[in-house]
Amino acid sequence: FKFFIDTIFPIECLGCGSSGKWICADCQKQIPINATNHCLACKRQTNYGEFCRECKNKYSLDGVLIASDYNNKLVEQAIKVLKFRFAYDIGEELARLLILFIEREQKQMKSALVMPVPLYPRRARWRGFNQSEILARFVAEHFNLPVDIDNLRRLRATRDQASLGEAERKSNVAGSFSWQGEKLSGRNIILVDDVVTTGATLEACAQALKQAGAKQVWGLVVAKG
Repeated sequence: FKFFIDTIFPIECLGCGSSGKWICADCQKQIPINATNHCLACKRQTNYGEFCRECKNKYSLDGVLIASDYNNKLVEQAIKVLKFRFAYDIGEELARLLILFIEREQKQMKSALVMPVPLYPRRARWRGFNQSEILARFVAEHFNLPVDIDNLRRLRATRDQASLGEAERKSNVAGSFSWQGEKLSGRNIILVDDVVTTGATLEACAQALKQAGAKQVWGLVVAKG
């Protein structure tokens, strides 16, 4: 299948068209890495993207680290090619943005448990992979952190979030995730996804993880949609 996809869609830089990589080194240097972070709810600037004092009590999620900007055409195209053209290899290129962002922010990730936002099994079989898992594995390997890809489960299929408003997004994913591993007593979690919009999916995951005993749950995403 991979050979078939590579034959139809040869690997060419999405920025300049040079062959060999989806994002060449020169084009990657042109992608902005966020230098400031903000509360996802009210957009007030905060350290590391945590929720501000007024908003934090409304969320199980502690904050969202956003590496880059979805309005950047190269970032947007790379995410779409990964998800909808099944270009597994581009996940490594996007994971580099997460790594560069964390290293620039000097965010402490010691002892954190990394995990991807899970797909519903039927969706994962259709795509052949979970794009969030690819990102999570590269981040965990780079920072020598443990990764768990099995125990946070999506219990039911949900509608595509992109077509929904904020309130609909929350109700769409409410109660749709469950932690099925050992208790997370006091663990700090880095929850990895490709894009965040309202944060409804990350929040639903965080609720399940906090119920299982997690101390902190942080989202880590490539860009905000």
